[in-house]
Amino acid sequence: MSTSKPFDRKWTAVSVTLLTACSFAAAQKSTEAKLIVPKNAPPVERFVSPLLKNGLKAPDFKAFTPDGKAVSLTQFKGKVVILDFWATWCGPCQVSMPGLENIYQQVKGEDVVVLSLNTWDQKPDFVKWVKENSGTKYHFNFVRDPAEGDRAAIRKASIAKRLYKVPGIPTMYVIDREGKIVGSLLGSGNEGELVKILGKLGMKATAPKETP
Repeated sequence: MSTSKPFDRKWTAVSVTLLTACSFAAAQKSTEAKLIVPKNAPPVERFVSPLLKNGLKAPDFKAFTPDGKAVSLTQFKGKVVILDFWATWCGPCQVSMPGLENIYQQVKGEDVVVLSLNTWDQKPDFVKWVKENSGTKYHFNFVRDPAEGDRAAIRKASIAKRLYKVPGIPTMYVIDREGKIVGSLLGSGNEGELVKILGKLGMKATAPKETP
């Protein structure tokens, strides 16, 4: 997990189950903090998931690989896409990735791809993180949201916020072969729910057991 920058109080970790605010440091040490949201987000956005509804066509977008290659959602037409919004500094995002990797390894032979979209982050941190983790710990398609600027500007212009109504990260969407949303998951610890969504698409997988 990246520790490249201190938490600057513009973001706070929120427990999805208890709805209590905690510090980013606490989020890194406890899996109870399952979601990171902007501290100044409106109350409804902080505690309710206003995600895109199932059945809607997933908005297309253009994101970029660490070496600058453009990647669009439509490139994966005909495949099931697990779209994962995350950031290098987000503790709950790092907690959720091993489970996602486990499930992906079980279904990757069934035309399933994980498009892991880095958002609300800085390019150097993204490039460094992917270099250290891609191909060893994780085998996803890693791309970066092209939004630039300070955190407020990045969030406003981001694919996550602008197109997918993401209130906090990690957030995951499952998109079927026709490009329609069939499920969404907010926060970490949702491996069981992800397995259920994939099951509705005819895929068999088992949620990994929690480690003590």
